[in-house]
Amino acid sequence: MIIIGFVLLAVAAVFGLDLVWKNHYAMRSPALFGQTLGIHNAAVFFVVAAVCGAVLVLGISMMLAGMRRKGHQAKQHRAERKEARQASRDRDKAQQENEKLRGQLDHDHHDADARSPGGATAE
Repeated sequence: MIIIGFVLLAVAAVFGLDLVWKNHYAMRSPALFGQTLGIHNAAVFFVVAAVCGAVLVLGISMMLAGMRRKGHQAKQHRAERKEARQASRDRDKAQQENEKLRGQLDHDHHDADARSPGGATAE
């Protein structure tokens, strides 16, 4: 959308600037890029200029809308990455706690086996 808006903006700007620069005071037969347009009425010339201005505004609005959407998507991606990093930290913390509890459980289970009368004894 940004690229299409930029193309519209550039085309309308070049068209409008060429129309204005080459036809300051002559409204009898305006020329554009070396070619006469065949317009002999000021009202038609005004409509052509108004369409050029509308295309220019459309190009600007498309560029702004595309940039706004890109910004929103970037913000959403940053939030997702932040959430993924937090989930990874939580997972690592849970694994560490799990390993710690397994170690304590193995240690307690080993101590209980050593104290039990049916358990392994040293002879």
